[in-house]
Amino acid sequence: MTHAAAPDFWTFEDPLACYRILKADALEVYSQDVFVRHFDTWQLGIGGVVISKKPLELNFARNAAESDCPIWSGIRKVIEALVIRELATARHLTDAQRKFLGIRFRTLAACVPDPSVWRGVRLLTDPSGNHLPLSTLAHYRKFVHIPEPGTDACAAHGRHGTFVVTDALLDRFGMGSLRDWLALLSGAGLLAEGYSVVEGESAEHASVSQDSVCARLQQFTGPLS
Repeated sequence: MTHAAAPDFWTFEDPLACYRILKADALEVYSQDVFVRHFDTWQLGIGGVVISKKPLELNFARNAAESDCPIWSGIRKVIEALVIRELATARHLTDAQRKFLGIRFRTLAACVPDPSVWRGVRLLTDPSGNHLPLSTLAHYRKFVHIPEPGTDACAAHGRHGTFVVTDALLDRFGMGSLRDWLALLSGAGLLAEGYSVVEGESAEHASVSQDSVCARLQQFTGPLS
C-alpha cells in the first residue's frame, strides 16, 4: 500500500492520513507504509484502508495502535465521521449499523449537515418490526414505553398518534428511559410541540410495566383489542 495511489482511490485525505471507506468486514490500518493490523471488530459492513502520514505509537507486539496515541485518536474520529456519512445515505441498514448511528445520534447532524438526509435515516423500529425514518416522529403526539414488542404494543402503536417505544429502541440510542430518549430527540427538533408521555413503571419490572402502561394507554386510545 502506498500514498501514490490515484487521488480518486481515496474517500478522504487530511494531514493525518489517507482514508478509503468501502463495503468490507474489516479496517486495514497502516502506520505510513507498515501494516499494523486488521480491526475485525468493525462489524458494520463497512471497512476499508487507512494509512497514517506519521508513525503511529504501537504496543509491544507492534501490531496495534495505542489507545492514547494522539495521531490514532484523531484518525479514529475522522473514520467515525466518514462511516456516519456513508451509512446516512445507505439504502439498507443492518441492526449493527442502526445501533452505530443511534449511539452517535448527537454527531449525526454535524456529520450530515443536510437535514433532509439525516432525518430520513431509518433509525426507528416500531413494535411490528418496521423501520421508520426519524422524520416520522413529527407525526406522533403521544409516546409510551412498553418493554417488549408484544400484541398490546403492536395494537397501541399508531392509535391516535401514539408511538410505542420498546427497550430495544431505547438501547439502540444508549438511553435508559423514555424521557431521556425524548429529550435527546426533542433537542434535535424531531418532535412536535406539546407531545405527551404515557407514564408507566420502570423497565426493571417488565411484567408489571406491560400491564400498567397498557391500562394507562387505554385512557388515551380506548381498548386495544
